Amino acid sequence: MFGNFFYGKLSLRESFWKFCILGITVLGFLSRLFMTQLKQVMNYDTNFIRVAIKSLSLIQMNTTAMALFSFYLATLLALMAYSIMCIGAMWNTYKEYDKSKTLALICLIIVCCLSYTMIRYALY
Repeated sequence: MFGNFFYGKLSLRESFWKFCILGITVLGFLSRLFMTQLKQVMNYDTNFIRVAIKSLSLIQMNTTAMALFSFYLATLLALMAYSIMCIGAMWNTYKEYDKSKTLALICLIIVCCLSYTMIRYALY
């Protein structure tokens, strides 16, 4: 399924809505959810490096903070990797789409903007 998506074999509608918009949005909101939970556990400390040091420190080991930090980092990295994959897949779909190149280009631009927005939204 993802192979067909990445190589542009699926329809533009299915690639755009089902994989790109839904997938990037869900990963972005999951990452944001873990980030807000982590901020609450760390008393709303917004410095990413300080949170990493506090949650991974052996002296002040907080297992909840360490678990939330791990989940946050995993979803953030997954969001970045999936966004890059979606941009590549939409590029391949753009090349394979014959009906309207303008519509396919607009979809590609929207996916790029959504990827940037969601990664920006998920960061501190």
